[in-house]
Amino acid sequence: MFYSNKSFSLITSSLIALGFATQAMAGTIGIVDKDKVVTSYPKAQQAAEQLKKDEEKVHKLIESSNKEYEAAKSAHKPPAELEGLQRRLQGSIDTEVKRIQNTAQTLEKELEKEIDDAIKAEATAAKVDAVFMKQAVLVGGTDLTSGVVKRLASSGTAANK
Repeated sequence: MFYSNKSFSLITSSLIALGFATQAMAGTIGIVDKDKVVTSYPKAQQAAEQLKKDEEKVHKLIESSNKEYEAAKSAHKPPAELEGLQRRLQGSIDTEVKRIQNTAQTLEKELEKEIDDAIKAEATAAKVDAVFMKQAVLVGGTDLTSGVVKRLASSGTAANK
């Protein structure tokens, strides 16, 4: 009997301690709506617009290359010349696409770093130990989204000065 009371007391105190630990940890969780942060960040919008312009440029290059090739074909150029023209045109298209992909990757890395730095700074300011994506958290947590958006907006205006 004494042994079972002792076990019961030990289990009960362990569960109470676990409950307090869970409560303490729950207060240190932050959440961020990264979609909202990205759509609110002017630099991300500018990058998206630039990439759209680059994409249109590639489409125009493809169209002009096709027209040039069709004109050469209509002029009854020899097959070897048509082949060389096709390789040259495809090479210029491939070069432009590769340049745009590199630009997109660089922009994405820069934006991701700036957003992550803003999230970390806001988490530190709010004394939050862990930050999760808002979509991954059903209930609870401190929403840091508006603070992150403000930090990015202020860093953007400081960078533009």
